[in-house]
Order: sequence, then C-alpha cells, then structure tokens
Amino acid sequence: MFRNTTQKLMFVALFVLVSLASCDRKKADDEKKAPPPVKVDFPGTMEGAKELVGAFLVEGVDGKAVSNALRPKPEDYAAVFSADAEAIQAKYDAMWEGGEVVINRDASQTELVLWASPSEGFLNMLEGDSQYFPGGYLKAAAHLKPGLTFYRFKFVAPGEELGMGWDGLVYVNGHWAVFPKPWRALPGYLPGDEVEQMFDSMSPYDIKKMMDEQQ
Repeated sequence: MFRNTTQKLMFVALFVLVSLASCDRKKADDEKKAPPPVKVDFPGTMEGAKELVGAFLVEGVDGKAVSNALRPKPEDYAAVFSADAEAIQAKYDAMWEGGEVVINRDASQTELVLWASPSEGFLNMLEGDSQYFPGGYLKAAAHLKPGLTFYRFKFVAPGEELGMGWDGLVYVNGHWAVFPKPWRALPGYLPGDEVEQMFDSMSPYDIKKMMDEQQ
C-alpha cells in the first residue's frame, strides 16, 4: 500500500490531525450541550441575592443542580432557628431527599421580582417587604434567629404580576442556603384547615389585594 517510509509517516500524521480535529469538534459540541456551571458564591447582599436567583433565568440552567447547591449544611439550622434545630433539619432532609426542593420556573417567566426582610420583620407583616412573604412566616417569626435577612423571589412573565414564587433564601455562615416555608418544619406544626392553609401560603399583600377587589 505504501511505497516508502515517508508515505507511511505522512499517512500517520494526517490520521492524527483528523483525529484531533474530530476530538475538538466533539468537545465543542459537548460544551454546547452541557448546562452552565453551578455558581452560588455570591455576596450576602441584595445584589448578591439578585445575581444568585438570576442564575435560574439562564437558558439551559440545571435548576436541580443550583437548588442542591443551596441545601443547608447541618450547622446552618442552629444558626437560623432557635427551636429544635435537629428536628427541623430532619424535616427538611426529608423534603430534600424527596425531591421537593427544586427551584424552577415556566419558560415564559423570564423576569425576576425579589423582596428582602429581616427576621424581626415577620413579627409584624403589614409593613416593609415582609408583607410580600407567605403569611406562614408569622408563625415562624418567634423561632427565627434575629439579625438574618430572608429573601423571597418570584419568576414572572413580562407584564405579569403572578408567577412562580419561592422563599426562605438566606445568607448564613458565610454562604447562601434556602429554607422554604420554614413554619412547616417547626416541631408540632399542623397544616390546619383550608382557610388557615390559604393564609399561610398567601402573602398579606395578596390577601389585602384580593379583599379590596371583592369589595
């Protein structure tokens, strides 16, 4: 097939070049398909929270991976709750293991709304940004450590007010973690009747708005 050694070497060199080009194309294709890298090490500020939550708006983002990166560490529970931290962690662990804590949005929800409230703000949820948090925070208020700032965020479609809402984001022990619906994790929590559950899940702002519209 080959007349001399030079032809053999040329063939080998050509084969190597073609193989390398093919590998480069495959690597580029894989990089295009791969989701953006998970990044949650943003500053513990309002701007940092906005950048963090904005990661869920990136096209192709792995929402489950970002959510899992926000799973609290064992020592975070005692830093957030003054109640039985071990019992609260056990309830949250069950939610995480059951796949209940996966932050997501609809494809049409491309805009972000963000609110922040100090933990002390939940003692009176009629003023400031606390009025935009679920009413159940009133039940959790006495069990939250003071000095923390909680964030609630909502993904909405352009021009819309209703959307996919999440809460319980907090910067603790030098990193971000999420404790959604903290009142449900409190020892002895019972969901109550339908009316109580509605007041727990809706914000005071939404309730007031609904009542004003019915008048």
